[in-house]
Amino acid sequence: MAIKYKWLAGKLRDMCLSGMQKGNLKLPTEKELCSRYHVSRQTVRQALALLQQEGMIEKRHGSGTYITGRLPDPSRNQIAILLPDTQEYIYPGVLSDLRDMLSANGFADQVFETGNRLSAERDILSSLLSHTPRGIIVEGCQSALPSPNLDLYETLIQKGIPVLFLHNYYPQLRDCLFVKDDNYGGSSLLVRHLASLGHKHIAGIFKSDDLQGPERYQGYIETLRDCGLPLRDELICWYNESDLCSLRTRQDTLFLRRMVADRLSGCSAVICYNDEIAFWLIKELLLAGYRLPQQMAVAAFDNTYLSNQGIMTLTTLSHRLHEVGRTAAGMLLDKLKGLPVRSLEVPWSLSVKDSTGDMRA
Repeated sequence: MAIKYKWLAGKLRDMCLSGMQKGNLKLPTEKELCSRYHVSRQTVRQALALLQQEGMIEKRHGSGTYITGRLPDPSRNQIAILLPDTQEYIYPGVLSDLRDMLSANGFADQVFETGNRLSAERDILSSLLSHTPRGIIVEGCQSALPSPNLDLYETLIQKGIPVLFLHNYYPQLRDCLFVKDDNYGGSSLLVRHLASLGHKHIAGIFKSDDLQGPERYQGYIETLRDCGLPLRDELICWYNESDLCSLRTRQDTLFLRRMVADRLSGCSAVICYNDEIAFWLIKELLLAGYRLPQQMAVAAFDNTYLSNQGIMTLTTLSHRLHEVGRTAAGMLLDKLKGLPVRSLEVPWSLSVKDSTGDMRA
């Protein structure tokens, strides 16, 4: 009997692995397994108990037995998570949501910090080729620019390792799976909000080397056009990863100070790439003598803790709590089970606070 149930457990493991590839998540009933393999109900139950102990299946009361997407060797159920940062801005919350969701489904994680540097991304991906995880969740580095690391991503994908991009993706990778913000729609929300308050000349500050920047810029300029507002090239400002690094490590706001002095004098409102830039821009505007929001309204993306710090709260865009991280983890888990998964853009909602004023008042 012992040999027979172990033999059957081997057959059922193969069935689980096949189900992961084909998206067949539910195992046959005990009665069906008895008939198919010509074994007793006790043998079937012993084999199922072994697979349940290994984590490959779970029983749902009144529903049946389902494949979890996990492998019997726990060391092989590890997800690699690559983020620009793990301690600052939005990333601690996103990372916590990813880890909680993966852990609840029996997967471990290994976290890597890229610093949004292509060289670090390449080193990490190279190491993953020899210590292959079950899957990868990654925010691409400088994703608006051509990447030298696409070859490593393609190799990992060819090895059967699903890769899910978070917040951005590399358009050059065909059929790339991603969960990201609706950047176009977010900018449109902000422009229309400011226009509804009477603002006609609206500036924009965007990050040039991450995909989110050009996408937010596109939503900004096309919504200005659709609202019949003037599009003025001098009110469009760009910064890059080097500027951001100086801001974070040395609180060097020179690039923002120059924008205030050279570019923003002809507008009454500005849309910022995110709360972090808006937080520091507000400081520079105040130092330059602006009265806020009477002389300059400020709006941004992300609704982080920075939107509620300083002398005024910041009008910003937000997602539902835990939405992005849990959605990304859930999509990767579904992919591991063989279920059909489609890329997703997460919509924004507007949170109006003190930093936008009504020009008609």
